[in-house]
Amino acid sequence: MITSGISMDKSAQKKSLEWIRKESLDPNCVRSLACHGIEEKPEVFEF
Repeated sequence: MITSGISMDKSAQKKSLEWIRKESLDPNCVRSLACHGIEEKPEVFEF
């Protein structure tokens, strides 16, 4: 796993990314989202 270059705590960053990956593999997980781009438009998710 490649972490970002900027981080206060690389270990915590890696642990967080591992958790997100684990949760994203759960069949009940519909979508995993992360964004820092200012060009992204807000979305509404209905269940």
